[in-house]
Amino acid sequence: ARLGRVTFLSPFHIATMRAALAMMTRSATSVSATPPTRTSRHASSRIPSRVVRASASAPTTLVTPSGARLASRPDPTPDHKAFREAVLRSLPTGNLVYVPGGVAQTRNGIEGNARFRQEPNFLYLTGITEPGYHALFGCGADAPYVLIAPRQPKDMDVWCGAQPTCDELRKTYGADIAYYDDEWDKALHAVEALDDQTVFVPMHQKEGEEAYPARLPKDRDGLFAGMNPETTLLTKTLARHRAIKSADEVDCLRLANQISGDAHVAAWMHCAANAGDVFEYEIEAIFAAETARHGLRHLGYPTIAGSGRNAATLHYEKNDARCFADDLVLVDAGAEFKGYTADITRTFPSGGKFEARRAAIYEAVLDVQNSSIKEMTPNTQYRLVQELAKKRTAQLLIDLGLVNGNAEDATNVGIVSLFMPHALGHLLGLQVHDVSPEGPVPETLVAGHVVTCEPGIYFVPGLLEPAYADPRMRQFLNKDAIDTFMHVGGVRIEDNVAVTASGYENLTTCPKTVKEIEEIMRRW
Repeated sequence: ARLGRVTFLSPFHIATMRAALAMMTRSATSVSATPPTRTSRHASSRIPSRVVRASASAPTTLVTPSGARLASRPDPTPDHKAFREAVLRSLPTGNLVYVPGGVAQTRNGIEGNARFRQEPNFLYLTGITEPGYHALFGCGADAPYVLIAPRQPKDMDVWCGAQPTCDELRKTYGADIAYYDDEWDKALHAVEALDDQTVFVPMHQKEGEEAYPARLPKDRDGLFAGMNPETTLLTKTLARHRAIKSADEVDCLRLANQISGDAHVAAWMHCAANAGDVFEYEIEAIFAAETARHGLRHLGYPTIAGSGRNAATLHYEKNDARCFADDLVLVDAGAEFKGYTADITRTFPSGGKFEARRAAIYEAVLDVQNSSIKEMTPNTQYRLVQELAKKRTAQLLIDLGLVNGNAEDATNVGIVSLFMPHALGHLLGLQVHDVSPEGPVPETLVAGHVVTCEPGIYFVPGLLEPAYADPRMRQFLNKDAIDTFMHVGGVRIEDNVAVTASGYENLTTCPKTVKEIEEIMRRW
């Protein structure tokens, strides 16, 4: 049996590592075996490993206790009161606004609640992260904000803790008045609701389904039933306001990026400490643990950790394969802070060293990304940035000998989409694909937009094989050369960019050059 794979290592104190990556000292933990052969990628055939423990003489790192450090961190706070006042001022006066929060979902019906994630529009207007709440507003200046909380049965206090009083809820969440959800008649009276009055409600949409309007509650007097729900104006207004981030919102995204970037580096160090012989789920676990350790307990989306050819699957979420030292590992992962999520992708060599062909593809993607970020400035057409990125990608594929002809013809015929079958990026905020009046991809970049920049090159058999059979496309494809790159799988590099009045700010500080990545991993 092959021996020598070390166990999980706690990452270095990441905050100090960020300031001195080049000065990191080598861990006392060592690896004492030949790397395993590429026999299987499945857990069922994994070779048992011997535990190699850290030397007793390893130096102790003294850090501030986590509780004190996190409690004293000057965290940003979005101004939800300002958000809702701006939205309500944008709507016609004399009407009402009803916005429901999300509802808790149980696991398999009876096994406790699944992780709850608040409905983004409700979170934007209220800042409330708990399930079962509702908000009722009047429109215009000085319109009342009535918060409706779920009534907890008294016998549940033993299991869930005592419920806050309405006065406590009002003070905590900044509402003018608070009631429980069996007091809708009082809530409607507080906003001076009238029969046949217009009430603005948001639209909801699940992936792959048609959008549908929020349903009005049932009150004992039937007043809601006599109102006229309007389903488009509020949704468009919210999208317009949410698309432009305030300084506090950008600060939330900056913090989410900082901690998520450090967690990416922690995953590299774990792979390096284990000579690249890890499972994808270990990388996923390191990332989640490191972000949670810094107070970001929730991820913005399921982590993608694809090694080798799995990196060519764009939404790969199995994360159950075994990585090998020569594999590239594509990790798309971001944690959220107060609902605002980072969306970062890094691709790194599991064993710490880029093989030549993998490095060539990586450098090509990085070149496209660096050029594209510089173009993300105010009043720039985002789709123009995307088209230029495609042409650059085409030229680099030509330079690598993978594509024939010229870049413009290759782009026009759709060759680039075989290697990068997704858009250059999207808006980012309370949703990983955030909203605007135009959808998740803005037409024109303006100050306050936060967008991702995520070019990639992938080798996807399901796209390439049909293209080889297409007379229009195959003349552009150098199949023999492409075959020698199939082992690369895929490379994506993704940063989060805030558009400013004078240009842009890259919120993602996670290292990304070949030299930086190899240096970090070499020191382990």
